[in-house]
Order: sequence, then C-alpha cells, then structure tokens
Amino acid sequence: MFRGRFEHLIDSKGRLSIPSKFRETLNERYDSRLVITTYDSCLIAYPYAEWQVLEEKVASMPEFKKDTKAFLRFFYSSAADCAIDKLGRILIPQALRDYSKLEKDVILIGALKHVEIWSKALWEQAESQASQEEIVNTLERLGL
Repeated sequence: MFRGRFEHLIDSKGRLSIPSKFRETLNERYDSRLVITTYDSCLIAYPYAEWQVLEEKVASMPEFKKDTKAFLRFFYSSAADCAIDKLGRILIPQALRDYSKLEKDVILIGALKHVEIWSKALWEQAESQASQEEIVNTLERLGL
C-alpha cells in the first residue's frame, strides 16, 4: 500500500522522480508500469495491475449509461501509460501536466492503492480546505 507525503521537483521535460518508498512498494507488489490519469485537480498514478482491476469493473458497467459515459470521457480517456526509467523517474505527458498545473514543485501522496500527484500550490490549497469534521466522521465509520 502507498502511504506518506513526499515533495519532489518536476523538470522542464516533465520527468518526475518517484519516491524510493513508492518504488519499493512497486517492486514488492507490482512492476514498473504506472497508468496516470486526471482527477480532482491532480493526477492519479495506478500501478498497472490496479488499473487492470479498474478496467475490469468498468467493462461490466452499462456502456450507454450517463455516468459511465462521463467516466469514460473524462477519467479513462485521459489515462497514459508511464513506465519508470532506470533512474526511478516517469515522464508525465504535457496534457496531464497542464491539467494538474505541474510546473516545478510537486507533492506525491500515498493513497492506498494509488498515488496522487499534486502541484504544491494546489495541494496546499486543498489541504487548507480539508474538513476535520469529515476526517473525524470517516474515523468513526471505521470504528476508530
């Protein structure tokens, strides 16, 4: 599982180093392939095996249902395969960088089965808007 928060830099060519903790998880449980897509002002990076699980679920959805079409158009169609190179970096396509406003300072967030990639400025904005009440409610639902 992916957990933790890491600050990194994205270079002018769009290459981003994957934190060593996340690479360890990938090496132990997955392979060096990630599928990255857009979501909620950030990017989500799925290990290829987790993306395949998602694809199987999507394939069972009614193709012409309104929410399925929206999902395919805006989430699934933005997906890009991004292999991790020998130096532990991925190349994020320009369209994905533009969507998530990735320019230099980047925050990578472990989110269990995937990693979120945020511009530092957008992450700080989202973090400041996070509701402590929502967090407490989630902990209560978990029985904690």
